[in-house]
Amino acid sequence: MNTEMKVRVWLPTVLRVHTGGESRAMLSGSNVDQILIQLVGLYPALRTHLFDDHGMLYSFITIFRNETNIRDLRFLETELSDGDEVRILPAVAGG
Repeated sequence: MNTEMKVRVWLPTVLRVHTGGESRAMLSGSNVDQILIQLVGLYPALRTHLFDDHGMLYSFITIFRNETNIRDLRFLETELSDGDEVRILPAVAGG
């Protein structure tokens, strides 16, 4: 029996240069941290755009599980269910 959960990860346009143009990935993991580890494993160039030198998620990166900001949940330990969507949104500045 296959109990592997699949989560759809959506990547914004600004990060797609580091994913070969891919806008989404289907990954498996029980929490957001596991998904991010897999994502960086798939696309190593994303590491420096998501994490600082200490491996901490940059404060300007917002991640949603479905419609909820993970900072309002259990942050990187936020649990995921099969079919959930994870959206990664870096802050955009301009003027």
